[in-house]
Amino acid sequence: MAIKLPLVLIGLCAPLAMIYGIGELADPTLPDKGTDIDTGQAVTAQRDVVSAAESPNDAVAAQRQRLVQQLAIELLEQFGEDIDDRAVQSRLLEVRNRVIAAHPQDGRLLFERAVMLAFPMYANEIFGTLDKLVSYQQWLASNDLMLSEMPYLEREGAKWNKRLALFGTDAERIWAEEHALWASKQRAVRHTIETLDQARQYSLDETLFQLQSQLEQSYGVAGQAFAPNRGLIAQVFFGLDSVQSRLKALPAEQRQRQIDRIRSQLGYSEAQVQRLADRDQQREDRWQRGLAYMAARQPLEARLSGPQLERALASLRQEYFRHEAATIALEERDGFFRYQRPRLYGRN
Repeated sequence: MAIKLPLVLIGLCAPLAMIYGIGELADPTLPDKGTDIDTGQAVTAQRDVVSAAESPNDAVAAQRQRLVQQLAIELLEQFGEDIDDRAVQSRLLEVRNRVIAAHPQDGRLLFERAVMLAFPMYANEIFGTLDKLVSYQQWLASNDLMLSEMPYLEREGAKWNKRLALFGTDAERIWAEEHALWASKQRAVRHTIETLDQARQYSLDETLFQLQSQLEQSYGVAGQAFAPNRGLIAQVFFGLDSVQSRLKALPAEQRQRQIDRIRSQLGYSEAQVQRLADRDQQREDRWQRGLAYMAARQPLEARLSGPQLERALASLRQEYFRHEAATIALEERDGFFRYQRPRLYGRN
């Protein structure tokens, strides 16, 4: 099979100093990328030069020369076509680790000489990529405890932030497979949410079970393992139209019992469920007050205008909202009316 070899590999009769990277690797007047050469011919030429070079005084050097040349050829065969791609460069870290494991004393030096021999144009870039990968792995090891205690989604976000800090946009190429898998999982979860949003044939328990099952299938986390993100699951669940339609159809007390029961199934403690129920009641009181305000506002807008309307609305806001009246006025001035939003039980 014909592959692309640097000219230095064609000139295998060059002095050992040249092969070890001391001095010029190739004639600068010739093309940098090398030329086509048959692998079998390169290996034969390599053996000839090694035989000529060996002597009792340089047997060890000749052995290292053979290792470097053979590794360079293997690197070219495996990575040569796309070595300018940072994702391809990153795969050389595993090669380097294997060489170091096989030659603990000078494995890294052998690897680097092979890279310089095989890819003289990209050697420094490759070494930089590998150094950043090692830095990332060290960061993972140093922060293992902190990362393990993070919620799943927060942990993944922290890892991606570190990757982007080290590699910029190249991170998406280096971890392209992981990124594609993550995107596929997100699509699956999104599809489930879109389906459940309109699936009014399911009970609340069935809807929650299907949502949790999809999360477990996509991310391998559910129940207690996903407990740190139970608030996120609750936000998604109580945001489903199908869930809200069932909750709105229930009397207030029964609706709150259903919300409490769902939260318990998500892993909230009894004390947390009670605390959230108290907050729900506070929200309900505000909503009732807000809806009454919106109803009282309509006839004022129908018969008044200008400064007279503004004075009447200011008085009405003070009556219904007291210390919040100024905030409500600012929101309305910006065109935001909080009590015209959809009412989502269990969320707002």
